[in-house]
Amino acid sequence: MRTDTEKRPEKGTSVDFPNASDVKNGSTEKISVNVEGTPRDIYMHVPKHYNPEKPTPVLVVFNGWGDKPGPGGTAAGSAGLEKLTNLSKAADEKGILVLYMSGNPKKDLSYNNGQYPFSKTDDVAYTTAVLDELGKKFNMDTERISLTGYSQGASFAHKAAAELPEKYRPANLIDVSGWTTGKEMPAPEGMNFLSIQSRGDKTAPFDGRWFGLHMDGEGRTLDRYLQANGVKDVRKEAKLDSDIAGAVENTWKTQSGAKIKSIVLPDYAGHDWHGSPGSEAPINATKELMAFINNTRRSR
Repeated sequence: MRTDTEKRPEKGTSVDFPNASDVKNGSTEKISVNVEGTPRDIYMHVPKHYNPEKPTPVLVVFNGWGDKPGPGGTAAGSAGLEKLTNLSKAADEKGILVLYMSGNPKKDLSYNNGQYPFSKTDDVAYTTAVLDELGKKFNMDTERISLTGYSQGASFAHKAAAELPEKYRPANLIDVSGWTTGKEMPAPEGMNFLSIQSRGDKTAPFDGRWFGLHMDGEGRTLDRYLQANGVKDVRKEAKLDSDIAGAVENTWKTQSGAKIKSIVLPDYAGHDWHGSPGSEAPINATKELMAFINNTRRSR
């Protein structure tokens, strides 16, 4: 039983972004956030040519699980995401504002994707609050929001894409070495989806995991988005748009107009953000992600 002297957990998320006029274009700013009483640090990268008079697309990035250094010795959590992904440089070229989100530091920097080992905070509400506050200080184009994540962060991105308020419904979702849990709300119709997976990944097995921590296989995850967009049986296969060996790409046209795309590395076992420091993958996930979102607006 809780005593009167024990501190009750705080509710909600507090975050305060700087005014756009106080942030140098092309810079990355550390932003302090408080989620249910626990501090988290997120990072915001403002593109080099940000214009406050023009709505700017936003890319929200969720880190992988674990509070130890990540692939290639990158820092854990949000602190290492910029170096891990190299998304800021790519976003400068495309004019995209990037939010590097942080998982719960009390739960190994994980997010609440509905599975038992991970955070129990309301991370959809946290993401919503961050977008709310960002929109008060920056000219954010809510029709060009993209979500992505690495590993457990990608698993949470599936949940967030299905549960964020309608005004923040993403145009694009990109899963890099992640999984679905089977517990997500129905996938939003009209959202573009890209999955990049290693066939030999032992951490997030390509064919799924059915004992212990459940992970849907890649086929089931793809079916989730195909069926949400009216694709039942007919699937169109295509080759990679590049000459990179060691990768197989499948694309599907859907009744809703959404693009569903899968890139699989059949001879690779790395649990990577492919192309990141330390990765030996034959493709670069950041390059594929940027080509995929390509200024896409969400369907109306």
